[in-house]
Amino acid sequence: MNTFRKQAPALYPIVLSHYLASGFCFVVLSAMLLCAAGSLHDHYFQPQLLAITHMAALGWATLIIFGAAYQLIPVVFETDLYSFRLPWLSFACFIPGLILLVYSFWLFDTGLYMQAGGLLVLLAILIFCYVVFRTAARSANRSIQHDYILTACIWLASTAVMGVLLVFNFSYAFLPKDHLHFLKLHAHMGLSGWFLLLIIGVSSKLIPMFIVSRDLKNSLLVWAYYLTNASLLLFLADTYLNGINVKTYFIAGLSMFALAAYIAYVYRCFKSRVKKKLDLPIVNTLISIAMLAVAMLVLPLIIYFHLKADPRSVQYSTLYGSLLLIGWLSSIICGQTFKTLPFIVWINRYEHLAGKARIPLPAELYKENLLKLQTLFFILFGLTFFAGLFFKNPILTYTGAACLLASALLYMLNLCYLIFSKTQTSHDRL
Repeated sequence: MNTFRKQAPALYPIVLSHYLASGFCFVVLSAMLLCAAGSLHDHYFQPQLLAITHMAALGWATLIIFGAAYQLIPVVFETDLYSFRLPWLSFACFIPGLILLVYSFWLFDTGLYMQAGGLLVLLAILIFCYVVFRTAARSANRSIQHDYILTACIWLASTAVMGVLLVFNFSYAFLPKDHLHFLKLHAHMGLSGWFLLLIIGVSSKLIPMFIVSRDLKNSLLVWAYYLTNASLLLFLADTYLNGINVKTYFIAGLSMFALAAYIAYVYRCFKSRVKKKLDLPIVNTLISIAMLAVAMLVLPLIIYFHLKADPRSVQYSTLYGSLLLIGWLSSIICGQTFKTLPFIVWINRYEHLAGKARIPLPAELYKENLLKLQTLFFILFGLTFFAGLFFKNPILTYTGAACLLASALLYMLNLCYLIFSKTQTSHDRL
């Protein structure tokens, strides 16, 4: 099956618009992080960190996932996308909603702007989920990837609904427990339910394809699916009723087993790969998996210090969230962008010339030197920024944030080159 086969021309501008908008959000996110680096050692519930979190989760990660999903989901479901107009409507709601929401969090204006932003983002998410489910309804075939994607959409919609409730709770205080209590639930619904399930589902399709693997152990994906959902449901129920307690260790253990099953699946893919040389996008993907594993190792520390009422639990919570949102998600997006998008651009720009002229390969459509620099700065970011959070060292934190901004600018420059620069072919010279 060709994951990047030619699809309807109307889909191409939808996908590119999401990639470009998300890349711009990555630059803005990095600039915000640099401006707020000095306050990251305080409590995580503060205006600037809330704004950064939502820019990372929504503007950077979710927006690009939407764009990639419109291209990939029809192939996974083996049917055409349900609608090409509704994605534009979702995009038109998402962008102003994101701006209002992030602006309101940064200034901590909990009034009309924040409420309108939350409702617009919720509407955009519901439209996206509707398109995905209507597309899936047309599919005659089912796979474990179907389950991952559809379940992730349910968790995304649930996360957005709770987010809107929390926004309105600032003004009307109608929730039965304190705001921070629900914030923990909201964050884990998004991280585990939306991002983790979606990324496992999609990457389990893409990684074997890109490295040409022969030994695919789908039973490991089944284990990862059920353990992830079970641990998340148990966490939501138990934490809502009892808060963080000794049982949380067991729940965290389930999520670690789920992650172990996914890593074992990836390991088997790499062990049986035909393509032995690993390119930079795949290296970025491996870095992201390592950051995800480190974040999971921080979880027991958070629980331990929380049970002892030690303020270090707040410090490690910030580290945990940063490892996931800015480490794991950013690295896998930076890697997969330059694996998936070149194929999408190549098919729409050059496939019709195949066999008629000398045309570039997909990997030749972006600047490899820019990707090398981007990866280098991202590695430097990881080594300095997270060490700064762990040791509460502002110099390391600022240095890391500056490296992330450099990486984001290089990413955006390469993205624009990939999308807007047209390589000359022998057909053009004729």
